[in-house]
Amino acid sequence: MNSFPTPADVARRQSGEIGPVTEGHAERLRSFAFFPYRGPRQAPGTIEPVELGRLAWEETLTSLAHLSEPEEWTGSTPTGRPLPILDSFLRYTYRRLVMEDKIAVTADGEFAAFNTGLLTPHAEEIFGFFQRNQHAAQRWYFTGWVTESSRDLLRNFDQPPQMAEYVTSASELVYDWRRELKLAYDHILGDNIDRFPAEMIEQPLRARQALDSAINLTLRRVRRNHKLVIPQWYPKLGEAGAQFLMPLDLTGDRTADLALVVSVVGDRAYRGHTVLTLDMAYTNARLVARPDSDWLAPSATAIPSVDDAFSDDEVGPELEA
Repeated sequence: MNSFPTPADVARRQSGEIGPVTEGHAERLRSFAFFPYRGPRQAPGTIEPVELGRLAWEETLTSLAHLSEPEEWTGSTPTGRPLPILDSFLRYTYRRLVMEDKIAVTADGEFAAFNTGLLTPHAEEIFGFFQRNQHAAQRWYFTGWVTESSRDLLRNFDQPPQMAEYVTSASELVYDWRRELKLAYDHILGDNIDRFPAEMIEQPLRARQALDSAINLTLRRVRRNHKLVIPQWYPKLGEAGAQFLMPLDLTGDRTADLALVVSVVGDRAYRGHTVLTLDMAYTNARLVARPDSDWLAPSATAIPSVDDAFSDDEVGPELEA
């Protein structure tokens, strides 16, 4: 029988209960394990420890990107970090696995592993593999990324570590347009007005009008294309259940300017918490799955027009539900 808690079990826990169920694993990946630099050897003292750590992490990300299926991990906005989408994906995947008690440790405490959620080009699962650290502050030492056919993994684990899960049922992956949507206007237009198009930043009334109009248009489109609203996960949202990203065309050019973060509240409503830039939104969505929508990608494209589908006025009596 599977002893791992379900996403629903995790969601019901109070924050104070998260710690004891994780067997003491650090909340942050780079506190959990030491990631060594395996590049060209340098003379002692020629590289500062901080720079050495940066090189080691860049090497760790690059090796995972090379092992996994080809994917755009850089994004469209320069960040100064190598592979920033993969960086965030890996950190938050680890955090979710800790919450779900899915960091696997051998009975003798000598080895640990976790499922990255990624596949090789030949569809083998990829795992992070660790051995007990004898020297540094972190409990574990990263030995490398391995596939499900790895001798090290098969030799030490009877069952491969499980993937992170973000929903309790498939229905939580689809936005229910029949629920009422309530917006946190004070936070969206007060704390995050700087994310709006430049011409709206100093005009909050115009920004609100554009926000309401964009949401109304998106909801009309969602009734015809449920893939327009994309599942996401962000750990700071306390509500259990589904979370979504809704495209907002604030300028009327049929291109998403921002994404509205929406989550389930109770049985009948959604709450629009905040707005994210598209790069931020893609990072959150990628945790659940690679987004299958034209508007949210490392380089986003235009939103399908409502005119491309039947409008309510065009539906005749014989087509009404």
